[in-house]
Amino acid sequence: MKRTVLVCTVGAAVLLGPGAATAGAAGPYGAVPAAHGAPKAAYPVGEVVSDAPLHVRQKPTVYSDVVKVLRPHQRIQLNCQKRGGWVDGNPLWYRIQGYNGWVSARFVHNLQPVRSC
Repeated sequence: MKRTVLVCTVGAAVLLGPGAATAGAAGPYGAVPAAHGAPKAAYPVGEVVSDAPLHVRQKPTVYSDVVKVLRPHQRIQLNCQKRGGWVDGNPLWYRIQGYNGWVSARFVHNLQPVRSC
């Protein structure tokens, strides 16, 4: 039995390439943590949860100029978060990586923790 498992693991590693067996692969007891020093995402990912296009603002307030528009369900990278103008009871805003702008956390679901600015 152990020999079969070892052969399957080695075979999967050969098919998937170097690092495949250690980079979050599932083992017999669940997910195996990524190897020390393995690359990790540079920025947390968020997903737009509004049904309409979402405005990216120059500052974290609804009164600021629009610098870009995001599509519903679009995934974006979140640089950091801070308090700004309240939107539907939520004062948090996310700074968007690469767009030099802010979106209300009310309309973006963070899929990973986001650091404070």
